[in-house]
Amino acid sequence: MNDNSRLLTPEQATQTGLWLVNAQESQGALPWLPGGKFDPWNHVHGAMGLTVAGHFEQARKAYRYLAATQEADGAWPRWRVADRITDAAHETNQAAYVASGLWHLYLATEDEEFLAETWPMVERALDFVVALQFNDGSVAWARKKNGRPARYPLLTCNSSTHGSLVCGLRIAELLGHDKPGWQRSVLALGDILRDDLQRYYRETLAPDPPGRFSMDWYYPVLGGAVRGVAGRQLLLDDKQVARFLEEGSGLRCVAENRWFTVAETLEYAMALDALGLEKRAREVARWVLEHRTEHGAYQMGIVLPQRAYFPADEFSPWNAATVLLADDVLAQQGATAEFFRSLDGDDLLGEDIKPTGTGDSLPVTA
Repeated sequence: MNDNSRLLTPEQATQTGLWLVNAQESQGALPWLPGGKFDPWNHVHGAMGLTVAGHFEQARKAYRYLAATQEADGAWPRWRVADRITDAAHETNQAAYVASGLWHLYLATEDEEFLAETWPMVERALDFVVALQFNDGSVAWARKKNGRPARYPLLTCNSSTHGSLVCGLRIAELLGHDKPGWQRSVLALGDILRDDLQRYYRETLAPDPPGRFSMDWYYPVLGGAVRGVAGRQLLLDDKQVARFLEEGSGLRCVAENRWFTVAETLEYAMALDALGLEKRAREVARWVLEHRTEHGAYQMGIVLPQRAYFPADEFSPWNAATVLLADDVLAQQGATAEFFRSLDGDDLLGEDIKPTGTGDSLPVTA
């Protein structure tokens, strides 16, 4: 692959990487804004940006911060501002994502010692996740602050969790740990994401109707569960394309508003790449490059036809990290370039490991 496949020049990638370094707080946290809200998923995503930019020690610092703040059940509060918890629920996909980030860092560094150091955190986090799996294979989106599991799954969250469980199994295999419960969980979750996406649309108690967010469309592919012909049919579906994608502008965050967001557009591009649609992926990804700032950060999104940036002057580490990740993935040159392509996990899921459960009750499978 030649340099024309890259989204960024080397100088631009370096500048954005340094912007991320400067956005990291002294203890390792990567909040949305200086002193602002913090959540574990976007923190890990920011750390993955540090990794592809070559700032490995800063990425390790980010994961050590999570290890130091992990709570007794293996998860983290959903939202925090500085040291104040503003939402005490524990999201399953947020807890799971630490496995994705650490496997991504290992691909770049081959630092098995750091994987071993952080293994207790990963094990506790994924055990928390699989304990909240319904018998039909879907996973409750959170454990509420009262300690009870949420009564429904969320499609984007479950799709992300699928990829994280695959990464957790890769870590376990490398370190010599046997986790058949995780294998059963990812098989069951993958089955429902492939065979019954409507599960997430039936009888849901979610405050937002499933499918309103574009992430519900492409995340089953990005998280590795839906690939091949089925993945192409999903991402190239004319109705969904018309609903969310505007040629030359990008991907809407929500169906009803012409608000085109950098992160969602680039994640959609990476999902296309995971299906082998590299040319189209690069074409879509380049639509957002005009939203770069002079400091190497990126606007979150633009509202059309006004061409007004929204939220104005909000430059988040996870947003910049998504640009770095897309640049890395679409160039297909580095050790982490295959990361999203490999989240199907087919090589890990043997014929002898079968999913269990057919109902809607919550078993404890950890």
